[in-house]
Amino acid sequence: MSIPRSVVISVALCLLLAVVPACKRSAVEEPTPFGPASLYLTFDVSVTPNVILTSDVRQTAEVRALVKMGGLPAPNELVIFTITGGPGEFNDYNRRTSTYTNANGYAIINYLAPTKNQIGGDELVTIQVQPQTSSPYWIWKTVEIVLIKGQ
Repeated sequence: MSIPRSVVISVALCLLLAVVPACKRSAVEEPTPFGPASLYLTFDVSVTPNVILTSDVRQTAEVRALVKMGGLPAPNELVIFTITGGPGEFNDYNRRTSTYTNANGYAIINYLAPTKNQIGGDELVTIQVQPQTSSPYWIWKTVEIVLIKGQ
C-alpha cells in the first residue's frame, strides 16, 4: 500500500511547523522594572562620625549626600535635611535645612550635637535626607547618629 504524496507532504509540513519555534520579535526588548541606568536619579547618604561622645562643647558630625543622575555627579541639585528624631540641630540652628550639591554632586551639612548637660542619657538621632525631584514620587534615606552622654 502506497501513501499518497500529498499526505506525506502535509505530514512533513506539520512536523516542520511543530519543530520550528513560533515567530518571536527580538527587535523590541522589554525594559527592566528599574529602568535604564542612564535615566534615573540615585543618591547615597553618610555621616561622619556616626557616634558622638558628648562633652561641655558641642560636637559636630558631617552629613553628606551624593546625588547622581544617570551614574554621573549631579551639580546644583537641592537636598533637604530633616532631623526626625532625637536632639540637636544643624549648623544654621534649625532642625530642617537645605543646600545644593557642589560640582562633584555632594550636598554637605553639619549636625550640631547637644552638650552632655542637655541630654539625660544616651540618645539616637535620626536624620532624613531627601533630594528635590520633579516626579510625583519622592525618595529619601535616613542616617542615624548615636549620642553617648559624657561624664
